[in-house]
Amino acid sequence: MMRRWTFAQRVSAGLSACLFAGLLLLATLLSAVSAQASMPLGHGALPQAVLAGLLGLACVAALGFVLHRALAPLHARHQSSEQHLQLLMDGVTDYALCFLDWHGQVTAWNAGAERLTGWSEVELAGRDTDRIYPVDQVAAGVPRAHRERAAREGRLLAEGWRVRRDGSRFWAETLLTALYDAHGRLRGFVMVTRDITERRRMERAQALFAEAGRVLQPLSGAREVGEALTRLCVPEVADACILFLPSEDGTVRPHAVACEDLAATHHMWEPLLRCPEDGEVGPSRVVRTGRSELLPELDGARLPPALEGSAHGELLGALGVTSSLTVPLAVGSRVLGALCLLSTGTHRRFGEVDRAFMEELAARAALALDNARLLAQAQDALELIGVAAHDLGNPLSSLQLRLRRLSMQSAGGSDARLREGLAGAEGETRRLGRLVHNLLDLSRLSAGRMVLDTEPLDLAHLVREVAERHGDQASAAGCALSVRVEEGATGQWDRQRLDRVITNLVSNALKFGRGHPVELRVQADAHCVRFAVRDGGIGIGVEAQQRLFHRFQRVHAGGQHPGTGLGLYIVRQLVEAHGGTIHVQSRTGEGSEFTIELPRRANKESCSVNEVQV
Repeated sequence: MMRRWTFAQRVSAGLSACLFAGLLLLATLLSAVSAQASMPLGHGALPQAVLAGLLGLACVAALGFVLHRALAPLHARHQSSEQHLQLLMDGVTDYALCFLDWHGQVTAWNAGAERLTGWSEVELAGRDTDRIYPVDQVAAGVPRAHRERAAREGRLLAEGWRVRRDGSRFWAETLLTALYDAHGRLRGFVMVTRDITERRRMERAQALFAEAGRVLQPLSGAREVGEALTRLCVPEVADACILFLPSEDGTVRPHAVACEDLAATHHMWEPLLRCPEDGEVGPSRVVRTGRSELLPELDGARLPPALEGSAHGELLGALGVTSSLTVPLAVGSRVLGALCLLSTGTHRRFGEVDRAFMEELAARAALALDNARLLAQAQDALELIGVAAHDLGNPLSSLQLRLRRLSMQSAGGSDARLREGLAGAEGETRRLGRLVHNLLDLSRLSAGRMVLDTEPLDLAHLVREVAERHGDQASAAGCALSVRVEEGATGQWDRQRLDRVITNLVSNALKFGRGHPVELRVQADAHCVRFAVRDGGIGIGVEAQQRLFHRFQRVHAGGQHPGTGLGLYIVRQLVEAHGGTIHVQSRTGEGSEFTIELPRRANKESCSVNEVQV
């Protein structure tokens, strides 16, 4: 292939040609003079030959002078452009800037490229750029494909791994621009590359934190949270990840394991199952001290002395680990476990940035684990409450029947104190019965085990039954209990749960509307049935109405109106389980009105959604 001359070489060649022509003319002139001198005198050709030679020599000199004067400014500008380009290439040290011919071979390589890749211009001049690409990308033809696309589209912006001279990798952003001459012929490429490893690390960290917020949910158990955490880290952060948690005897044991190479997983379990000594380097010491441990450079064949003979050292040697990072999972001063990250290749080395990032992720994971533990304890407590409430139901029903029998036997007697005491005992057992039923419903709702047993039901008839049961309580409270119902208020509902809803609302109306009338209303249309309870009691403030249906919220605290704060919460849950709604209208000192709207057919889907929310 003919080598392309630079502008300076072309100018020099033109001047050299003029000088060569002048020398030829001068040699011809001298030869003519010498030949003439050897001839006899009398010939008149010598002056003419000398004159012609001198004239030709003058023309060549004039041509050389003209060329010099015409080309000197262009040559100066070209030298200035080359100097500016060289200064630009030498001054840009944060970017790798290089020029390629149309075959992809390096023709210029700046100091920034040498600093970024470790390759000097001498080593790469006249060679292609394949050596800065990973081997798998070169085998796949990525460099050539990039040049072809840049030649076709004019430019190409791409990101990917690049390889330094020492074998380490960095994530690069590369702008490849095609260069064309005035005739539209491809002359080469200019490639600008910068290291965006840290930017990509931050972007991945943000994405990983967002993903962690999604997967590290305490709604599952601690094991599910641990498995989600290890899967989250592989292969994004490490080649292998192990979560260690303290066991009941205090030893640190593996709880969840994730490994990118499935074949290497078999080599992990033997050292993992070894019981580590207390305080040895690795997860055991991290759990004990609460401080992370970073081993940025490791050689599986020659481990540091502190790791020799230890269970953690055996694990690192079995996997051929080249870098290791172990961070604690801590909540406050309590260390719940340790997360061990392992790298088995040369492409990843853990550093201080990775330590800070993983400590933040481990803190979030520790909160998720602690929340899972608290949730499990709460579920156990709720299950215990449910069992206790269920077991209390039978003796409580027996007690109510015995009190009712005693009340009936003493009705005709003369002992007023006995009748008054039995009436009070019956009232307390009814209140205790409502509390037991509320606790049982709370347990089922919180555990997601609420199942509606729907059947055709006349709500008006049910309201009359509840009103009759509360006749004695209404008389004791000094409340005139009235019922106004419309016929045809039928639907598919759970009788037992609606009975509980109406009972809770009527009991509250009699308790907080003491001395005032209480009205029960049932209305119906083609799609839904409405039930309302109105009393003229102490009322509810606007601020208190916002938290009225929340769990354990009591609007009127104090000994005058005892309660647990569960009644209205249970009412709302049961109503919404039927696909209905409940709302309140009240003003302080003017009484309250609670209204329930129920679709004629219970919505089982909304019941399921509500159970999840609880």
